[in-house]
Amino acid sequence: MTAEQLILMLLQVVLFTSVLTLGFKSTLSEPFFLFRHSHLFIRTFIAIYIVAPVLTAVILVLVPLPVDVKTGVILLAISPVATTLPHNMLILRANPPYVYSILISMSLIAVVMIPISLAILTVLPLTHDASVPPFEVVKLIAQTVLLPLIIGAIIRRLAPRWTERLSQPINAISGKALIAALLALLALNLGGIAEAGLLSFIVLSFLTVSALAAGHFLGGSAVGDRAALAMAATQRQTAIATLIAAINFPSSVTIDVIVIYLIINILAIKLYTKWCKKQLVAQTET
Repeated sequence: MTAEQLILMLLQVVLFTSVLTLGFKSTLSEPFFLFRHSHLFIRTFIAIYIVAPVLTAVILVLVPLPVDVKTGVILLAISPVATTLPHNMLILRANPPYVYSILISMSLIAVVMIPISLAILTVLPLTHDASVPPFEVVKLIAQTVLLPLIIGAIIRRLAPRWTERLSQPINAISGKALIAALLALLALNLGGIAEAGLLSFIVLSFLTVSALAAGHFLGGSAVGDRAALAMAATQRQTAIATLIAAINFPSSVTIDVIVIYLIINILAIKLYTKWCKKQLVAQTET
């Protein structure tokens, strides 16, 4: 087994455990919070599954990017929301039912949205067939999202005290392991960075800022809820994007694009979080 295969196995484990902790933390009613608030559901869906893909499609047509870079950008745009975010959202006073509903319901919707979006790849200006068997994608989402959610909910039901104690440390370890695994992949594919080029960095930065802005302005009037949707809209499940890329588009450039996006994303969210904290302080003082 190669080092890259081991890292991909680690990514699957990280995905499983990070979603498992969502099952630990959320109640049975929280995943359906968005479905009970239709206007908020529409705004959330637009921010996560409409803005990024539309901007990506425009960029693919207008900007002369290498094909492997375009593939990486598309996989990021269609990937579901990251599931390691609840703590970052909650410290900004986001509504807990809204937070868990974003992470769970939008991840479940990915079972339908990812195969549809991948099918669209074949009609975009790529120079090779980018289609992926929908069943394989649904199988991957089921293994890394549906199954751990169900197991987490069952464990919470049987041992609520243990889930309260374990969810935060497991989630923290999963987040760090994800970054370590993706950086290891980057180290194994350093040649792809030069091939990606400066224009790719600019495009990835633009997509990050645009997603943050879309989520912020569609998130409503509360600072915490705005921040929650902004983070959800911009921080994609890079592990799923990487797994799809490694299985179907085994180019070092495509994988590097995904990792570079994660790094840019982490920096942008840190700056955005600091700004949101200042907004909360200002609200408290007035």
